[in-house]
Amino acid sequence: MNQATSAVAALLDSQPQPACAALTPFTLVEADIEARSLMLEFPPQPAFRNHFGNVQGGFAVAVLDVVVSVAVFAALRQWAPTIEIKTSFLEPLPIGVCLGEGRVLKSGRSLAFVEGRLMTPERRVAVTATATVLLAAH
Repeated sequence: MNQATSAVAALLDSQPQPACAALTPFTLVEADIEARSLMLEFPPQPAFRNHFGNVQGGFAVAVLDVVVSVAVFAALRQWAPTIEIKTSFLEPLPIGVCLGEGRVLKSGRSLAFVEGRLMTPERRVAVTATATVLLAAH
């Protein structure tokens, strides 16, 4: 684990966990502070299975919301509520280990624009999202 990743991991470990975090546990794989990006690994969640044996779309959006939220926290050092998220489903996301990549594209005084994607363990992109989050006033 590189120094930036270790620093972000320690920062995340110091944060209180909301009850919903139990549904989407993750491990920080990599963080790049300069690029304002990170990668998370999510364990399999059999309860997210849909009728076709894959992750149900609403659960995929919930996981992507975690990805973008953690990316914002790592880059800007604040939790920020998502005020809009647009999701595209490119292929089914199988039940299994899932990788999430998040990156803060732009941040201003009150808003930040973020992108995220969920990938299979083979790094095939299955679900993407762009999100807008509301930043706290300074």
